[in-house]
Amino acid sequence: MTNHRLQLSRPAVITATVSAIAGLASGVVVYLNRSEKLEQHVPGTEAWLPHLAVLAVVAMWFVVASRRSPLGWKVIFAPLGRPIAARITATFRSRLGVLSLLRYLAVAFLVLLEVYTAWRIGEQVFAGLDPNFTSNAWGGPSYLGAMFCHYLDGALLYPICHALLRWTTVGVTHVPAVGS
Repeated sequence: MTNHRLQLSRPAVITATVSAIAGLASGVVVYLNRSEKLEQHVPGTEAWLPHLAVLAVVAMWFVVASRRSPLGWKVIFAPLGRPIAARITATFRSRLGVLSLLRYLAVAFLVLLEVYTAWRIGEQVFAGLDPNFTSNAWGGPSYLGAMFCHYLDGALLYPICHALLRWTTVGVTHVPAVGS
């Protein structure tokens, strides 16, 4: 039996961590600059029905992916793994041409979307304490409902981005070992 252990990419983990910390900081700024005037909640802005569908898709993806992957439940960390980081690096080191330029743009967009999602997840923590921030948010008007829906969106975006990155990046035959 082959030993399949999770191999995280240090640059990917650092980038996600810095982005989430920047999000936490911006959430504090949003909260400290909150308005004293409370916004009225508009019924129908909660988007619970679409998020129940998102929950079903995310749960189904997780069950299928965790059973198919040698990593098991740790497959959720695949977007931070060394294999996808090696593919992204190989893509940006590949020969320049029209097709590769389109590939660069697609990969850059997907990576930026993942970085933005980490930032947004961090921002929610403190900005969500402002009642106006969650008043008409998906899952609002409560803090927990808004957090649940926004984090659920992130749980859907990451595997989609990861799958698209695997599809658009250049394949690699060997992932360098840690310390190489």
